[in-house]
Amino acid sequence: MELIFNMPYKIRVFSFAVIAAIFSIFVSGCVESVTDTQNSTLPSISVFSPKTNDTVKVGKNIINFQSSDGDNGGGLSFYELYVNKAFVKKYSQNTDGSNPTIYLEVDSTLLGTRISYSLKVYNKTGKTKESALQENIYVKDKVPTAPTNLLLTRYGNNSIILKWDDNSKNEKGFELWRRDLINGVEIPFRKIKSLAANTISTIDGNISQYQDYSYYVVAYNESGYSTSSNIATTGGLPDGPWNLQAEAIGASLVNLKWIDFAVNETAFQIERTDPLTNEFKVIKITEGPNITEYTDNSVSPNVAYSYRVAYFTQTSLSAYSNVATVTTFNSDVAAPTEVTAGYVGGGIMISWKSNSKDLSKGTIIERRVGSSGNFVEIGSVTSDKTSFIDYNPASGTLYYRVRQILGTKCYTPYSEVIMIIY
Repeated sequence: MELIFNMPYKIRVFSFAVIAAIFSIFVSGCVESVTDTQNSTLPSISVFSPKTNDTVKVGKNIINFQSSDGDNGGGLSFYELYVNKAFVKKYSQNTDGSNPTIYLEVDSTLLGTRISYSLKVYNKTGKTKESALQENIYVKDKVPTAPTNLLLTRYGNNSIILKWDDNSKNEKGFELWRRDLINGVEIPFRKIKSLAANTISTIDGNISQYQDYSYYVVAYNESGYSTSSNIATTGGLPDGPWNLQAEAIGASLVNLKWIDFAVNETAFQIERTDPLTNEFKVIKITEGPNITEYTDNSVSPNVAYSYRVAYFTQTSLSAYSNVATVTTFNSDVAAPTEVTAGYVGGGIMISWKSNSKDLSKGTIIERRVGSSGNFVEIGSVTSDKTSFIDYNPASGTLYYRVRQILGTKCYTPYSEVIMIIY
């Protein structure tokens, strides 16, 4: 120091300036190095969506973000989600080091409000970084649940009735979409009708009986569209030779028979009119295909009923059969009993005891050849007769049964079956 102060004045000033500059550079360099080291250990996080002024739906909304660790941070550890500045949920970093999928889960109580959120990331040294706060985010309703079990049935020659299950409570409405196949040329699916909320059926009355059509239904609200229902098609729904027949058995049974002409049915639907309203109501859906008869044991005495039948495919209900009408008897009447069969010159005589007293209007005799197959009516006699001769029996094992007529399409039950070899 004595050397410096013994120097001339100008040299002393220059020397102090150089020393101060060197000291300033040294101190500044040290501070900047310390600051850089601290910052480099902090993780980073940026949110891309939902952003400020966006909209989200009730339910799960994926947060798109990017995060990484700084130097010497030991790797990312976990995340914290804050909604409206309150802690909501913790998410751990994936075991493979990749970032987890984080959802902004919005409760229905927040519907119609505006929310904010942020994400905070931690590394394994305990250092943390919070994303920018995303604000003014409007909560709208979730997308409706898809309708299901779409079924269709032909209604006349130029209309289709469609029915489905409404599985949502927040739809604004439904849309009906249709695809046409006309003379082998396909017109792609297009919207043909908009329907109000809570609708579960509609009629498409603008079709040809000679073309095929396919349909699906979607629900929608201000948040978007549900996934579509199953596709229902008119293909494979011929009107067909049903030949539905109805017979009353006394006062408490009605037997139905029809022709099973379908090749892709899964079940049959049987409908009967309500005697008070005369409207058709479903009384039975059978289990399985290839059914040709059904006995209704829920009828009342002396009441007229009308019946119709349709069949299900996987997605459709066919056109209805012809309508068969019958009136039940005023009481149940016992079947003929004591049936016998015996040989008589050139034929077989069948005899029975009548239990219908004065109610019978005649007796019908039926025969079956062999142990399988259908019984066939071979003759009838008036109510005063209790025997019948089959003059044209086939060779082999023959089976006979009889029943008595009570009215128009109204009968007693069948007698027991009697067998004879001819």
